[in-house]
Amino acid sequence: MVLSPGMEWLAMAFARSEGSDVAELRQALEAVLDSTARVVRSRQGMVTVVREGAPLKDAEDFTESIRSAVAAVLGDDAVCAGLAMPRQRIVGLNTSALQAEQALLLGRALRGEGRTTAFADLGPYCFVLGQPASDLREFCDRVLGPLAADDDDRHGDLVRTLEAYLQSHGSLNAVARALFLHRNTVRQRLRRIAQITGADLDNADSRLALHLAVLGRRALAEMYAR
Repeated sequence: MVLSPGMEWLAMAFARSEGSDVAELRQALEAVLDSTARVVRSRQGMVTVVREGAPLKDAEDFTESIRSAVAAVLGDDAVCAGLAMPRQRIVGLNTSALQAEQALLLGRALRGEGRTTAFADLGPYCFVLGQPASDLREFCDRVLGPLAADDDDRHGDLVRTLEAYLQSHGSLNAVARALFLHRNTVRQRLRRIAQITGADLDNADSRLALHLAVLGRRALAEMYAR
């Protein structure tokens, strides 16, 4: 379905502090929303809203105005919001809802309570988010293997080494300086990483996949740490 010319879909997600009543949040949203917006789902402590109308001059400011109004109604300064990328087609609206919810979760983890975070402002995380957490976790597990496990302390040094290696564009000297290691130790760890993941660290495509998986692993850890 294509919207009328000059119209767009905009997904926004809202949440209170952990353990708060999501039904109260939903009621507060329904009280402040105008006729262009409606609640489409409530899950995992979040309420997701979709607006259909003419493109907004500042979608983030619009979302923040709703967040502030809801916070005032509830007397809760911890209300957070997430904002998806606008869409001109209803196809992919579920992805937009995911973007809004993930922007909320990651924004809250990185920036704290009481803020609005736009998906477009998540930087490189945009390349791995916008898909269900289960799909993202499956991708990370496939690319990183045992390194994807957040609760496995055995591989903590290897994960930190891999992150430093990717961030330094493959410079052994930069990794050694960043982690206060000898170059030979860095080489040994990289060989171990290659063995565990099966990745060719000299191949640009393999490094890109690893980088995306590392970002995905970090995003999952931040979003679902609560």
